Amino acid sequence: MKKILLKAKDGYKLNLHIFETENTGSVKGYIQIIHGMEEHQERYEDFIHFLNKAGYTVVSSDMRGHGKSAPELGFFKEKDGYKYLLSDQKRITSYIKKRFITDKVIIFAHSMGTIIARNLMQSQSWNYKAVILSGYPCSPGMAALGFGILLTKSISMVKGARYYSKFVQNISTGSFNKSMEEQETGLEWLSTNKDNIKKYIDDPYCGHGFKVLAFNDLFHLTKNMAQAWRYKSVNKKLPILALRGEKDAATGFDKGSRRSIKTLEKAGFENISQINYKSMRHEILNEKDKDVVYKDVLQYLGQFEEKGWK
Repeated sequence: MKKILLKAKDGYKLNLHIFETENTGSVKGYIQIIHGMEEHQERYEDFIHFLNKAGYTVVSSDMRGHGKSAPELGFFKEKDGYKYLLSDQKRITSYIKKRFITDKVIIFAHSMGTIIARNLMQSQSWNYKAVILSGYPCSPGMAALGFGILLTKSISMVKGARYYSKFVQNISTGSFNKSMEEQETGLEWLSTNKDNIKKYIDDPYCGHGFKVLAFNDLFHLTKNMAQAWRYKSVNKKLPILALRGEKDAATGFDKGSRRSIKTLEKAGFENISQINYKSMRHEILNEKDKDVVYKDVLQYLGQFEEKGWK
């Protein structure tokens, strides 16, 4: 694994980890991983090593405001942070294409990463060979998002952009645990795997919270993601795989996930596949039966090998 710092549009240093497959003479594909909210890229290394052994080169990164190299956890930028989150991923895609001389990249995104990915798909869908969405959150509705944007803007004007609001945290991710029977940690919605929850709690780079302006950025991204008319340049044939646990509150369960898929269909995407895992919650890559998910991803990617990746 190689570590590099890639300069973002505004000079922010993006921390990238590059995992090249040992099968360098016959690379099956190049995968760009976009992690979720309040976590970091190192949590994906087991999955990445699995992909490496299968012949894929993988590039992961910590989104700004996340991970060991972040100057400030849970904060993106003083203004238009949500736009820079998108710009960062575009820059990483360009880096992969130039470094490995490949014209298309596979996106694997989880949770908040899928919100970013769906925003990217509004203008960048022709740059991807396939997009895999894991634990894809649904929109709570335009009214709720409009309220959230106005609320966080107002709080940031009074308390400052870096203010941490427990109230905003509670009405966002804090609401997911309400549907869980267990309430021991408040994070049961993440996983049925208690060992995974403990590791998350013990990890100083997980669950650190978002500052109020970062929530404003997140609400902007979520609102834009859910508006089909924003998808201006659509590769209708782009293969999209949507993965979720049926007990995943973040996806809005069956009703919310149907709404997410319908938005993509209305936007014009015609090649959408779905896999739902009955016994799983949000972090399907960290459940005890994660091997099933790993194999499903590999099987899905395998259909493109004959068509070539370079």
